[in-house]
Amino acid sequence: MIRFPSVLWFEEMRALANSDPEHLRRLGTVDLALVVKIDSADRSSLFEIAFSGYRCTQVRELADLAAAAPDAVVIEGPYQTWREMVENIRAHGHADLNHTLNTLTIYDTPMRVTARNQLDTDLFYRYQQNLQEFFDNAAKVPTYFAESEQAHAA
Repeated sequence: MIRFPSVLWFEEMRALANSDPEHLRRLGTVDLALVVKIDSADRSSLFEIAFSGYRCTQVRELADLAAAAPDAVVIEGPYQTWREMVENIRAHGHADLNHTLNTLTIYDTPMRVTARNQLDTDLFYRYQQNLQEFFDNAAKVPTYFAESEQAHAA
């Protein structure tokens, strides 16, 4: 079992995404640095996921947003929302309509997407299907969660 969220969890997602290059080719290329920001009561966890071409090239934990790539796109939301999304994907093999990245970000609540400029923000929506496929790999990751937001923040 791999703890969510952690670099190891996102590394497993990266390995799964890269394990089927033909699937990625059908979806098209992605050139994006995506920062996943998971907000808990006491702190935020930040993970940068880099995509280039048909591959997810890197995952790293960030100390703060200033450490992110200059053109990074940030998707942020509360720990409970991220957990619910991952649990939904695991239960159904993919996100149902109420738990897709599109649905969760469309009204900037409970998640929102930000970047330094609108063109970079638009990349999230351009690559949304690719990103959804990436997160749908959570169905294959043996995951456990902290018992509470406070345990996550520890």
